[in-house]
Amino acid sequence: MLGYLKLVLAETENLPSEEPPSILTTSVNTYTDKFNGYDTALKASAVNPATVSVTATDAGRDDAWRGANAYVKAMCNHPTADVASAAAEVKSLFDKYGDPTSLAQTEESGVLHNLLQDLEAFDSSKRTLLALDVWITDLKTKEEAFLAAAAARTEADAARQVGIVKETRTAAEAAYRSLVDTVNALAMINGDTDYATFIDHVNAMIERQKAISKARSTRAKKEDEEKPSL
Repeated sequence: MLGYLKLVLAETENLPSEEPPSILTTSVNTYTDKFNGYDTALKASAVNPATVSVTATDAGRDDAWRGANAYVKAMCNHPTADVASAAAEVKSLFDKYGDPTSLAQTEESGVLHNLLQDLEAFDSSKRTLLALDVWITDLKTKEEAFLAAAAARTEADAARQVGIVKETRTAAEAAYRSLVDTVNALAMINGDTDYATFIDHVNAMIERQKAISKARSTRAKKEDEEKPSL
């Protein structure tokens, strides 16, 4: 929506100037002000303080996985056969899922969830033999910290969407409709010669927006129809 409103703002340059300024100038100035307010709010909303915590906890769980994996790998060469054998079994669990640290955050959580389940279900006597529980606990704690931070980020995102961004968008849309109504009224009163370029360009943009919305709707419907039924 911001992109469309910005294009309309550019088109106001095609409206006639007024001496002295009257209703059209007031309408354009109001629209400009409300658009700038929406643009500023949207840019501010992109900065989410919770993202810092998500980044830090994501790095923390990466380090925890790498440390546990390296420890188990080293224990595979333990001089005591029983320890080395138990370590090889655990290493096979790590290898089963691969290195998740380069995956997208949600995918990594899925891998770690499965890995932790397997590690916690592993024979308790062998876990004790390897002193593995401290590593499992560390990885689980770091993953839970990430999930909590990610949830906080989601809540913050939602709060912004229903807060100032929504308010400024509503104000910008209302100012846009008022501007269009003003131009149409003036064109009826004064003739459309001075307003034709603005009207034609905005109408073309409206049709383009309708076509984009229709294409998206059609694509979404097609994807929904192609989903396998359960």
